[in-house]
Amino acid sequence: QNERLLNAICDLVAEIRAAQRIAPAFTTMCEDCDVELFLILPRIMWLRFLAKPFQLLELLSNLLPHRFDSKGRCLTAKQAQRWDSELESFMAKFYIVRGALIAARSNIGTTGCTIAHSSAGTSGCTSSCPDERFSWELLLKRVVSGAGGAGKDDLFSCLAPNLKGSAQVAVEDLMHELEKWSIELQRHCPDDWNQCCAIIVQCLTGAPDRQNIAFHV
Repeated sequence: QNERLLNAICDLVAEIRAAQRIAPAFTTMCEDCDVELFLILPRIMWLRFLAKPFQLLELLSNLLPHRFDSKGRCLTAKQAQRWDSELESFMAKFYIVRGALIAARSNIGTTGCTIAHSSAGTSGCTSSCPDERFSWELLLKRVVSGAGGAGKDDLFSCLAPNLKGSAQVAVEDLMHELEKWSIELQRHCPDDWNQCCAIIVQCLTGAPDRQNIAFHV
């Protein structure tokens, strides 16, 4: 048993449950094992890693070992960076987008906001930072809805009019790159990815496992 890998999977499951609270339609996808669920799972996994890389380091370094040094082992916050330069650039883009959303939010306040905050909060951000929580929930709703999701533009209605356009462009640019990384996650080793998904779905639904899962935790 790998305790760090198990902890990473539990953290991801908690993040998915947070997405269910924020986007109720996602709950139905999970219950029905809808095919779209398996497009959304890698997006949420990456979004969680971007926000809190050490939480999912063990899981992602197992799925994409070529992106990490020594599969992320023996890593602490004080040690040197253990992911490659492409992933570092992706993370930097995420921080810029999050900052743009917070700035646009801060310039308008909360009146008329269409993002419903979960009373339980989300695991991507603590309840003590409402602006970061807002940006986190907006990004989660965006990854669940996809590029053609209904009401996608409404997600940005809370932003200051003079900053809304640039913030939306920045989010869509991040989503475009997110899709590339999601595809890599699914295709690098399809067997490992499928086994990982099976574990996650079993945790979410409580359904008995029908596969002989070799992705050990």
